[in-house]
Amino acid sequence: MRRVRLHILLPLLLLLLQAEWAAAHTPDQEPKPLVFIVHSYDPDYIWSQRISQGVQEALRGRAELETFYLRFSRDINRERLGETAEAILKRIDDEKPRLVIAADDAAQEHFVAPYLKGRASPQVIFCGVNAPPAKYGYPARNVSGVIGRWHFRQSFDLLKAIAPRVKTVMFLTDDSESSAYVVADLKEERRRGGPFSLSLTSIERAQSFQQWQRKVRASQKQADALALGIYHALRDERTGETVSPEAVAAWTNSVNKLPSLGFSDYAIKHGQLCGVLGSAHEQGALAGAMARTVLERGVAAGSLPVRVNRTGTVLLNLKTAERLGIMIPFAIIEAADVVVK
Repeated sequence: MRRVRLHILLPLLLLLLQAEWAAAHTPDQEPKPLVFIVHSYDPDYIWSQRISQGVQEALRGRAELETFYLRFSRDINRERLGETAEAILKRIDDEKPRLVIAADDAAQEHFVAPYLKGRASPQVIFCGVNAPPAKYGYPARNVSGVIGRWHFRQSFDLLKAIAPRVKTVMFLTDDSESSAYVVADLKEERRRGGPFSLSLTSIERAQSFQQWQRKVRASQKQADALALGIYHALRDERTGETVSPEAVAAWTNSVNKLPSLGFSDYAIKHGQLCGVLGSAHEQGALAGAMARTVLERGVAAGSLPVRVNRTGTVLLNLKTAERLGIMIPFAIIEAADVVVK
């Protein structure tokens, strides 16, 4: 009986040893393609973080990712910005990534357009771009990507549903180049789609933090609601330094008594009452999906049509609603994507 068992087990043991030997001596799998993500801003910016999350989810298991930051700000030294861009370019020339994903307008203006556009390699996918792509010469033979658009009409409709007595709104943003494109989109949306559910009393732009403060105070008597655009390029007139968006939002919340609207992901942490937010995660996911097409099919990025974000994230901030004495219908709360409690 023991001999019979050995007769059966020995061949099985031999097969197992052969399988282990074969696995140990199998050549390594083909390495995953290398993809660089180049952000316009710094690692602490929530918009940049969520773009990266979207890209990572779209390319998980399909590419090796390295992330770089231009750390662009309004008061950045242009020489230092150029040095950062050239350092990233050197890494590209040394490591030869198959593809670069470049996020937001500064990365296009200061990196892709002057250094990568029109090259045979790497391919480039952009995302989070507010300017018309033609400003950077896009699409190019090796460049395509995703345009970011804000959900103005849907956000005004949401606030009207929450607070039916609200009839007018002031739109306030900084005077950065990105804000200029946002304002142009706002005007074009109104022209193309007709009047909004809220009447725009004015579109205001502030150069400094002190100007922003004056305009927020003025809005309290000039409109029923305050819509906040971009406030990342406001300088303190006394120091000349850029005031952090967190500080701007904190001050605004301390003074503003009107229902407030946000349009971008940072509104989630900055206390705005509500909004249909343009999603950085969606921007990253769409860019990642385009990157997958380029990597898996071997096509040129420029052969892909430019895409535009479609979905929005419905935000409600119940803390802000309580502070303002606004009762949000439960049906709207239940349907929201993000509810801050």
